[in-house]
Amino acid sequence: MIIGLVGKSCSGKNCVGGILEKAGILVWDLDVMCHEGLVENADAVRDAFGNEAVSVSDGKVSVSRHVIGKVVFADPSKRAALELILYPWLENKIRQWDADNPDGVLVINGALLFRAGFHRLCCAVIYVDASYEVRLSRAIERDGITEEAFQLREKSQTDVDYRDVDYGVPLYVVTNDEFNFDKLNRQVFIICDRLGILKM
Repeated sequence: MIIGLVGKSCSGKNCVGGILEKAGILVWDLDVMCHEGLVENADAVRDAFGNEAVSVSDGKVSVSRHVIGKVVFADPSKRAALELILYPWLENKIRQWDADNPDGVLVINGALLFRAGFHRLCCAVIYVDASYEVRLSRAIERDGITEEAFQLREKSQTDVDYRDVDYGVPLYVVTNDEFNFDKLNRQVFIICDRLGILKM
């Protein structure tokens, strides 16, 4: 069983992912996996983004997400090139896990779920919801960014909110406007029970 975990920036989806992990459920952070994918596809990354994006030291390959990020932000065609490198690699990883673990449960945590088409691999999606004001406050406190910078993040996530896109599978919404871990934990507990994956 594959379950998607999504939410906009600073909604708290990583916190929900942590609750699920503590419950014994396997959670893959797609942001973390993307870095692994860049390294594994270093030749394709070099072809798309130039030699400055990839370096090798003592036989170890490193990829500069900073270099790639600047290019992708400035050029939508480069973002498409990056997605062509990462999305098929990620999908193959997910499908392979599913084939190897027919009775297992995997949660894939990533805001790019819909954009990458990974929602089609899921039997359900957990959406972590928080208001713009709350998420902005968290971003300023956590990342020290301006509201203008946060608004740029918002514009890059127009295909995340369940009110704007149809994930096409049962959707479970977690409300996370408060700094109340017990309340958040209870919501996750109820969803796990409904999905039949409760291990708490």
